[in-house]
Amino acid sequence: MREFDQLLKVYEPLLEAITQLFHPFVEVAVHDLEKGKIVAIYHNISQRKVGDASPLHELEVNTGEFPDIFPPYYKENWDGSPLKCSSITMRDKEGAPIGVICINTDVSTFKRLETFLKTQADALNPVEIYSSGSEKQIEGAIEEYLRGESLARDHLTRDQKRELVRHLYDKGVFNFKNAANTVAQKLQLSRASVYNYISGS
Repeated sequence: MREFDQLLKVYEPLLEAITQLFHPFVEVAVHDLEKGKIVAIYHNISQRKVGDASPLHELEVNTGEFPDIFPPYYKENWDGSPLKCSSITMRDKEGAPIGVICINTDVSTFKRLETFLKTQADALNPVEIYSSGSEKQIEGAIEEYLRGESLARDHLTRDQKRELVRHLYDKGVFNFKNAANTVAQKLQLSRASVYNYISGS
């Protein structure tokens, strides 16, 4: 039995428990990197099938740069409803990526509640999340932080960049589409570094 298949058998009870606990909102899909296909789906809400090609380009990171955990990101389901997603890298004994577990949550119900309940002036609401002005808002959040800390962007140390990325994550900046790319570009970082800073690496 392949190492991937052995590892999937270990994960399987956990994946089934997650979908049962958060039913009917959560789907878990497992991707085999060697085959480039979806090899398991638990509580299918995306209407994909086992054997479908893996759309791992959504993660926007080369396979060799996969972090252990991808920070949450948004994408659209087949019917246009929002999915909040996170992914976990499966690794072989040498630590090389061999699979990805994607947890997809239908947040359409929660989005409506969020819009109703949110009152903080600086909070990002769904309209802002999907707006075309995301780059401007990310730039504003960076500048606000730099002014508050009396820092110059061109002279940030690695630790200062890590703290800035964590600050942006706490403010919800990474709910914007392609936020990781934008932050990486503005801070002269790789996407992998941004993901690692968010995950605490």
